[in-house]
Amino acid sequence: MQRRSGSTCTTIDRRRLLAGAAAGAATLGVAACGAGGPGARREPGILQGRAVSFTPPKSPWDEQWQYFRARIATDPTIQIDYFNRGETGGEEQQMFDLRRGRATVGGPSLQGLSSLIPELTIAMAPYIFASEAEVDFVYDNHLREVFTPLFAARGLHLLQWVEVGWTNLYSNGAIVLPGDARGQKLRGSPNRAAQEFLRAIGADSVPLSSTEIIPALQTGLITGGLGATVFHFFSAARYATDFTLTKHSYDTGAIVMNLDWYRSASPSQRAVLDTSWMSPTQARASVRKLTDFALQQMRGMGIRIHELTPQQRAAWADATADVTERLVAEIGGASRQVLDAITAGKADFARQAIR
Repeated sequence: MQRRSGSTCTTIDRRRLLAGAAAGAATLGVAACGAGGPGARREPGILQGRAVSFTPPKSPWDEQWQYFRARIATDPTIQIDYFNRGETGGEEQQMFDLRRGRATVGGPSLQGLSSLIPELTIAMAPYIFASEAEVDFVYDNHLREVFTPLFAARGLHLLQWVEVGWTNLYSNGAIVLPGDARGQKLRGSPNRAAQEFLRAIGADSVPLSSTEIIPALQTGLITGGLGATVFHFFSAARYATDFTLTKHSYDTGAIVMNLDWYRSASPSQRAVLDTSWMSPTQARASVRKLTDFALQQMRGMGIRIHELTPQQRAAWADATADVTERLVAEIGGASRQVLDAITAGKADFARQAIR
């Protein structure tokens, strides 16, 4: 199998790649490619890199990567090989590679990043945000400053946030109020915010990988779970009768770079890297359009979509009201600073809305 995208990266042995992925070491056969691993060819003035992610084809996130590739290609001194279909392994492996320079650019979710930077969990606390406009304002104007040094401390450069959308609740049987979830076996991600949310509403949390969700719904091992609208639609939607728009947490991701690699770039190369991702406004619009489409399609499939009234939403917020402070206490580190930044951002947003 040959991969060429403007760099000198050569043949990848498919068997070694697959064997490496199965073993959690998918860098076999490609570790020397682009990222400057042992044996990599270095050309004076050429910045060689390797981008990793797991991106569904023809999705908004795929379009964003294509946009990035086209912009990078305008500078012949930047040569990046792209592995955006999970060829190098799962998110855990990709994070490992990014930190160690085996990969140089990645697009992990906050779920994955929070295992490395636990303070990101605070931004996923239940009902910490009230609207998409508030999310956009706080992320764009307040969170980069507090998170940039936290990323840098882990050897990563934060380039840009990436839209995913509200986390909601899918189930077999209507769950409209927190009490409806009591005793239900619900799947949540390993992220602490998800686990604390499920605990607060009295559900039994069943830890499962994403690949186990459909079999678990089919066998009754779980009766539902938490998930972003688009990902639920493209995965397990047909196996759950109900979808409740709890909108309790806003899921996002980030485009990150290996910090040493980013610092090794020339000023002109760095300027290209800094401006090559799609603008937040454009990127968000495409994801939100797809979210609306997914909800429309689920309705057409006969799935019951439950939109909460203000009173019902207040009941969910009340049931989980102490989760944020509990997360701050459990996680420690810079969690309090993150919460303070979010609080200040929300106040600024409110003042702007009044004007």
